[in-house]
Amino acid sequence: MIYHLTLLFLSIVPVILLGSYVYFKDKDKEPKKLLFKLFIGGILAAILTIVLNIFIRNMFPFFKQEYTVYNSIQLFLYTFLIVGLVEEISKWILLYIFSYHDKEFDQLYDMIVYSVFIALGFALVENILYVYDGGIFVALVRLFVAVPGHVSMSIFMGYYLSAAKLSETKNKNQLKKKYMLLSILIPSIFHGVYDYCVLSGHLIFLFFFLVFIIILFYQANAKLIKLSKLEINLQK
Repeated sequence: MIYHLTLLFLSIVPVILLGSYVYFKDKDKEPKKLLFKLFIGGILAAILTIVLNIFIRNMFPFFKQEYTVYNSIQLFLYTFLIVGLVEEISKWILLYIFSYHDKEFDQLYDMIVYSVFIALGFALVENILYVYDGGIFVALVRLFVAVPGHVSMSIFMGYYLSAAKLSETKNKNQLKKKYMLLSILIPSIFHGVYDYCVLSGHLIFLFFFLVFIIILFYQANAKLIKLSKLEINLQK
């Protein structure tokens, strides 16, 4: 009983800590009702990811194999398409539906908060599934790496969606399309790199992963701080 409660605690605590950090950086706090809806949206995004994975694996049977038997090209396709692109598109869809046109989205930093709460809902589902299967060690790894990774990628998603919204208010439609694309593409690439390095099992990629994750966390936090200091009204 205590062991299972410990696993549950370790699954939840990074979600609370990271959510609180991003929330309290916001000068003009977002409605809790909207944030709760976005958190639930993240859970729905996790379910959508599972459904899309099942569909893709049925369409392309070689993805049904364990990733441990993949060659380099297959692993690349798996990590960048099945993992990276599918997960980030699932989060993006729910994020866009639940917040992009919401009247509360009136400051650049707002979308950072929204994207993080989507990511935290998603990460909670992943945490519970992985931690209860893998135990304390997996819980600790996810506490310090996986959940902050999800949040960092979501910050890039929110950053480019904010830029798209700003372009929209200035009637720069081509620029808006560019930032919309980047809001999906950049997190998906980062996610693919993350998983490819972890799943490859090669020492050189694990070393690269450590460098990559440090840069990712640093750059994401820099963008978070940058937008938290800007006050630009996005309402036309």
